[in-house]
Amino acid sequence: MVQLLRTTEGGPLLEEGDLASFESKYGFELPLPLREFLLATNGGRPERDLFEIHGLEGNPLGRIHLFFGLKDPVESCNLDWNLEVFQERLPPGLLPIATTEGADKVCLSIAGAEAGRVFYWDAQARSGANSLYLLADTLDGFIAALRADALSPTLLKA
Repeated sequence: MVQLLRTTEGGPLLEEGDLASFESKYGFELPLPLREFLLATNGGRPERDLFEIHGLEGNPLGRIHLFFGLKDPVESCNLDWNLEVFQERLPPGLLPIATTEGADKVCLSIAGAEAGRVFYWDAQARSGANSLYLLADTLDGFIAALRADALSPTLLKA
């Protein structure tokens, strides 16, 4: 079960059929934790958005601007748009699931021995330099480790 993470500004509510259509179009299955997260939130701005990037010199912290969803009226907020736009630049087997305030992405590995792991992809890395940093072994672990500070979005309590 994916850790509870409240978001705001997510896309419209999703059904299993929406996820199945995405999977059919791209030829892979979404990992269960991501399926649960999308059905619960459909992306959006998280109330806890700060994460540690171990090994990235000069920038030990990242901030999620937005988790991607499906069927969002803002095209760049969608998983499919980001997958298509960044697939030639991202290492194979990675699905961009969130963006930082810059062009960097948080990615979920969906293939091979790394499947299920969460990575930070540094879009500004120089050619030949390391551009991938392991954030967590699971999506649940990544979400559980997210922190908030004074700059994080605040959500009104219902």
